Amino acid sequence: MSLVPLVTAALAANPPGAGLPEQVSHVYEQHLEAAPDRVLPLLTPLGERAWADGWEPEMRWEPPGGGAGTLFVIRHPGHPAPRTRGTPEERRGDAARPGSDTVWLLDTWEPAAGHVHYVHVTPGSDVTEIDIRLRPDGKDRSVAAVRYTWTALGAPGVALVRSKTPQAYLEAMREWEQALNHFLTTGRMLRPAH
Repeated sequence: MSLVPLVTAALAANPPGAGLPEQVSHVYEQHLEAAPDRVLPLLTPLGERAWADGWEPEMRWEPPGGGAGTLFVIRHPGHPAPRTRGTPEERRGDAARPGSDTVWLLDTWEPAAGHVHYVHVTPGSDVTEIDIRLRPDGKDRSVAAVRYTWTALGAPGVALVRSKTPQAYLEAMREWEQALNHFLTTGRMLRPAH
C-alpha cells in the first residue's frame, strides 16, 4: 500500500497560507521482559488490544496474513473534529460534529529485522510517524527503540506538537513500557488506578 493517499489527505487538510508545519521527534529505548519474537505480535493493531487500555482499532483493510498495508481507524470521541467546508449546516455549526478520527497505516512490517513503522493522519491536525526497532537483550529480554515524529497540519496539530516536550514523551514512553512489561510478565492488562 502506498502512503500517497494518506499524504494527499493530510496536505488537503492543511489550508494554503498556513505556513511551514511545526515538527518534533523523540526517541526512547524501552527495556522489555521478553524476546523480540514474543514482543513483536503485541505491536500489531489487534495485538496491542491485549495490553493497551482503551486501544480499539477499527480495521478497514488488512492484506492476507496481516502486515504492511494494514489500514485502520482510531476514534477519539469527545475531541473536536477539525472544521471543514462541509455542508451548509456544518458551516453554520448546526450539525452535531463527531470526534476526530485518526487513520493509521502499518507501513513497514519486518519481523525478521524486528522493525515496525506506522504512519497516522488526523485530518486538520497532524501526521505522526512511529518507528519501532526491536533487538535482543539477552535470552528473554529485548530493547525497543521507539521514535515518534509529529508534524502539524493545522492549529490543533501545532498545539499537539508543542505539547510533545522531551519530559512528556519520556513519561508517555515509561507508561507504555510499564503496561507492556506488565502484560509480558503476568498475561494481564495493566488497568489504570482510579
